[in-house]
Amino acid sequence: MGLREAISRRFRSSRPVKAGIDVPGKLRNIKKLADAGKYDAAITLAYRTFEQMCGLKTGSERSHSETAREFLERVLNVMPLDSVTVEEFVSAYEEARFSNHVITRERYELAIKTFSDLYPRIEGRAMPE
Repeated sequence: MGLREAISRRFRSSRPVKAGIDVPGKLRNIKKLADAGKYDAAITLAYRTFEQMCGLKTGSERSHSETAREFLERVLNVMPLDSVTVEEFVSAYEEARFSNHVITRERYELAIKTFSDLYPRIEGRAMPE
C-alpha cells in the first residue's frame, strides 16, 4: 500500500466498519485487564467498546477531531440512552484515561456496572426498570 492509500484510509469519512464488534471477546479482554489490576485500561477498553457499538448503531463513528463528549452528545440525539448514565460512564472513562491517580477496583466495578446497564439499551433490548 502506498502512502496516498494509507492517508486516504486514515482520513475517510467517519463510516463504521461493516463487520460487527466481537463484544464477547472485548468483554473477556476487559476482565483479563481487571484481573491483572489494570483497571484504567479495562475502563478505557469498555468505553471504546461502547463507543464502537454506538457508532455501528447510529451509522457514524466518532471522528478524529471529536471529543468523547461531543460524540456522545451526537449519539444522545439519535439513541434513547439515559444521559445521566452516559455521563457517569464518560466521566469514568475520562478519569481512567487522563488522570494521574490509581484507579481503584471499586471505581472499575462502578464503571462496568454502568456499561452493563447501557449495553442492552444500545442493542435495542432495554431491560425493564
